[in-house]
Amino acid sequence: MRQPRTNAAAPPRSEPLPAHAGTAAAGPAMEIELKLAVPPAACEAVRRRLEAYGAGPAVKHSSVYFDTVDLRLGSQRCALRVRRIGEGAQARWVQTFKSGDEPGALSRRREWESVVSGPRPQIKALADSPLPQLLGVRSTRLVPVFRTRFERTVRQVRFQGALIEVALDEGSLLAGRRKEPIGELELELKEGSVSAVFDLALDLIGRGRQALALRPAIESKAVRGYRLAQRSGAGPMHADPEGFSTLLQPRRTHLAVARRIVGLGVQRVLANAHGAWLGNDPEYVHQARVALRRTRSALRVLGVATTANDPIAQDLRWMANCFGAMRDWDVLLTQSLPSLRRAAQAGDEDQWVRLMARALARRQRQRLRLRAVLESVRFAHTALRLLRWSEEAAAPTADRLAQWARRAIERGHRRVIAAGRHLPALPPLGRHRLRILAKRQRYALELLAPLLSPGAPARTLKALSRLQQVLGEINDVHVAVSTLPSLTRSRELVKRAERWSEKVVRRNLPKAQARLQQLQRRGSGA
Repeated sequence: MRQPRTNAAAPPRSEPLPAHAGTAAAGPAMEIELKLAVPPAACEAVRRRLEAYGAGPAVKHSSVYFDTVDLRLGSQRCALRVRRIGEGAQARWVQTFKSGDEPGALSRRREWESVVSGPRPQIKALADSPLPQLLGVRSTRLVPVFRTRFERTVRQVRFQGALIEVALDEGSLLAGRRKEPIGELELELKEGSVSAVFDLALDLIGRGRQALALRPAIESKAVRGYRLAQRSGAGPMHADPEGFSTLLQPRRTHLAVARRIVGLGVQRVLANAHGAWLGNDPEYVHQARVALRRTRSALRVLGVATTANDPIAQDLRWMANCFGAMRDWDVLLTQSLPSLRRAAQAGDEDQWVRLMARALARRQRQRLRLRAVLESVRFAHTALRLLRWSEEAAAPTADRLAQWARRAIERGHRRVIAAGRHLPALPPLGRHRLRILAKRQRYALELLAPLLSPGAPARTLKALSRLQQVLGEINDVHVAVSTLPSLTRSRELVKRAERWSEKVVRRNLPKAQARLQQLQRRGSGA
């Protein structure tokens, strides 16, 4: 249920400013903000929902972002803008400097804000900010880099005891002749708990047939503007183990670490979601899937959300399944089928062309399904629920993270060794289970390595990686052969593929057995 607005007598402001703002900068203030992407078709519906919190006109905003010629501020993820708010005699100029613009669905940035007399930056008003130090002792010329033009509809909302400013922005980013649309809903926490921000976002999305798919967005206008000005694409965001392991602190509880890891994992997924939606580069899907695997593996090793009916485990599993089928088709078309064609001399050219055409059509259908999922209300709800959980305070416990690491790694190591007993006789499903356990153990060891004995994890990680690679080759050919009958009616081609699969298995099983023995000799790495 929407909460009634308790400050109905106060008209909504188009831009929050401290009461003492003048020619000197106010602050610094900490901006805590959640941003939701608003598709063009949903803007009118969002405006109607904001009417439940009071009336007020949309106000025109026109901003210019400034930087040095060598983009010194942007390279430090800072932003300096001068914004004109309103039109005519009522218009005013507001200068803002923001630092620490790190990617994240819930951003926390310091900002220095002041009223200025015109469209150029006034550095003296930012004397207590990091800007003078970034620019250097000598005066450095600032030049316009990009602009924003949008209309902002603002409401001050009391929700669950918190005061949240909700702003709908509709307009454009501009850099020279290049242009990108702006459609976003910003929820800035003024006072109260962060959880209220997420609950209000879920309330604004709604449920049922009238629900809106407002997916969390992790990039600010400044980040997008710099990319537009530099003519550079976002590119896949890699889910490297270092990003997750930096969240470890020996004195932090395992639950606190688990929450931070979930937040990072979901942010990595959201960072790759747009590229996955476009479908031009399979690496976006791959990195989203890796991020979710690392997140789920971390929760297992930390003993958090481990039961099948746990809401966090269910949400992560569903999100992982969203990308799984798409990744399988990418691997099939880019790796398995080309290998089959080279190794098995698979049929005549026309037959192969027909097979590839069917496979491409199936992948395209799967891509459309993934797009529909990424545009869905369920995906938006799931991402927000996970992010909300990641921001909750963890209850103190007696166990600290360092106490968990060794026990968890040794337990996982025993599972891998046990699953690999009688490896040559294992059926495909058993080999697949061993591969999954080896991958989980590698992710767990990469995560917890900073807490373990120096040097030991590296040797075990190498053995795990080699075991996973060999088992992965076996699994890929098994999947390819299993899928082939749905792509071709040629029994000869299927038989050739089966013979190719048998050769791959015969060649790789002894390697896998050797890797497993090597892993057993080297121990858990803990």
